[in-house]
Amino acid sequence: MPPARLFLVRHARTAANVSCILRGPTGADDPLDPLGETQARLVAAHLAALHLPTPRVYASPYRRARQTAQPIADALGVPVTVLEGVHEIDPGEWVGRPYADLRTHAHTLRREDGTLGFPGGESLEEVGERFRRALNRLPPGETPIVVSHGGALTAVLASLLGLPIADAWAQPRFAHPNAALTELERGGEDWHPVRLADAAHLNGMEKTLPEIN
Repeated sequence: MPPARLFLVRHARTAANVSCILRGPTGADDPLDPLGETQARLVAAHLAALHLPTPRVYASPYRRARQTAQPIADALGVPVTVLEGVHEIDPGEWVGRPYADLRTHAHTLRREDGTLGFPGGESLEEVGERFRRALNRLPPGETPIVVSHGGALTAVLASLLGLPIADAWAQPRFAHPNAALTELERGGEDWHPVRLADAAHLNGMEKTLPEIN
């Protein structure tokens, strides 16, 4: 059974976020840029100030997620554990296209079965399912902080909150700016948001558009 309290964090900023180009697995080794390093320290300080019971820090295998997770882990005095299954959506044939196409050509992502997905890549439903399976593997009795990616976070939130993925994808409140965090609490089998895509801890510093990658 998954833990009763969960923090989800989008990785801090990279140069690819600034260029607003979809990278997918080709950007797995993209590092944080200098502003992203500052964002990572700010989210780390914010989480440390919460004095969470039995914190545990997990990260997507992608470099930018691990680099964001490390200051958090250092601030909490715990290691970073790479968690398979929480990496970003694979945009398939859309690699190299601008973020803007996610809005102007979103209709082309609807598949014949009604799901939303990238040609040659993953569907949002698939991403939400693999992310949720990863969360279900986490041991009870800890407070997990999972550093992931924008599109993957929207997908798993739709799954955890029981929302149609297309609705969550279209709602700005689920879109995480770099280094934003979501806090969820579980009651029985149901998850409830305490806060969604919160970036108040960044103190108004520059943020990129809340897209995927």
